[in-house]
Amino acid sequence: MGHMLKRIYDKVLKDHFLNEKNMAFLAGPRQSGKTTTAELYKPKVSSYWNWDDVDDRSSLRSSPQRFQESLIKRNSVQPVVLVLDEIHKNKKWKRWLKGFYDKNQHQYEIIVIGSARLNVFRRGGDSLLGRYYLYRHHPFSIGEIENGAWATPLFRNPSKISTSTFHSLYQFGGFPAPFISAREVSHNKWLKMRTELLVHEDLRDFSKIEDLAAVELLTELLKGRAGGLLNYQNLANDLDVSVDTVRRWIKILENLYYLYLIPPYSTNIKRALKKTPKVFLWDWSAIEDKGARFENMVASHLLKSVHFWTDCGLGNFDLFYVRDKQKREVDFLVTKNKKPFLLAETKTSENKPSFPLIHYSNILKPEYSLQVVMNKTPQKKVIAESKPLEIISAQDFCGSLV
Repeated sequence: MGHMLKRIYDKVLKDHFLNEKNMAFLAGPRQSGKTTTAELYKPKVSSYWNWDDVDDRSSLRSSPQRFQESLIKRNSVQPVVLVLDEIHKNKKWKRWLKGFYDKNQHQYEIIVIGSARLNVFRRGGDSLLGRYYLYRHHPFSIGEIENGAWATPLFRNPSKISTSTFHSLYQFGGFPAPFISAREVSHNKWLKMRTELLVHEDLRDFSKIEDLAAVELLTELLKGRAGGLLNYQNLANDLDVSVDTVRRWIKILENLYYLYLIPPYSTNIKRALKKTPKVFLWDWSAIEDKGARFENMVASHLLKSVHFWTDCGLGNFDLFYVRDKQKREVDFLVTKNKKPFLLAETKTSENKPSFPLIHYSNILKPEYSLQVVMNKTPQKKVIAESKPLEIISAQDFCGSLV
């Protein structure tokens, strides 16, 4: 697997600048391939600047006009594409970028990259709203590896999905370096390095947290709770801190793409859970429990599709889980324009549809009701109270997504 794998985001950038003058923001986890995606877009006429580079930072701290002068001096060929990496670490980055963009929007195709959520920095006087489109950049998924091309229509024919691709992604995760290496030793080293970068660099740059050791312990605790309800009180007890502190740390880890939260869906559900989210990790390979890792892997494939479909203008998609106070639960519900679209329950081996899946399928009447099974099972339809439910292997299901 040492070859370069084509990313769907290459086509996203090409389509964006073919049709838009706004900036393109690529936001996603550190080491998910954002910089490579940007650098491979028109590489002969692009100019790359990184806030973490000392020399680049000096130029990026100057006025937009002086930066324009530095830009001209650096490049022997007049650049068409300007790539700005990690500039959100500059406290005044939005004001600076607004000034530069307003004067140069017709001269450059501007790509802004960030490993923290670029849309969380809004301030009243320097908002960039109306000047960019945000594209959420994910690690590899089965559909992207096997198909590569633009994912329209929403679902693709998964008939040629490789079993080895599924198992490799399950074992090593979707981040490019460990997945392409496909070596357990390299994977273990990468996991350790990722935690160190998160705790000692990203948290330092992004927040004023002093007790980094406690946050590192929190990341370890969350590995054992992935896919479960997020109980702030239990975590606070384990860490010997206040609930408010845990909430703040969780939000920071969410903004740094360590974890994501899936909220409950309550519309038309009697006695539904309405507040408590479930927690998942961006890197499912860090989860030891096989069932939890599998559920997290499916969740990440769904989240990537929901983000991609929404960011590319195919509709407004959201991801939920469904659970009521009688503990009837289905793992995932995707809504399209606020209406139930896809209901999915994950199972490691069960080939009969679960009762909650049948129950909520009849109530919500989504376009698709699926039981996603980890083992290689033939796809089949089951009629439950006149509502068709499909049982499909995880390999085929994930392969049909983005």
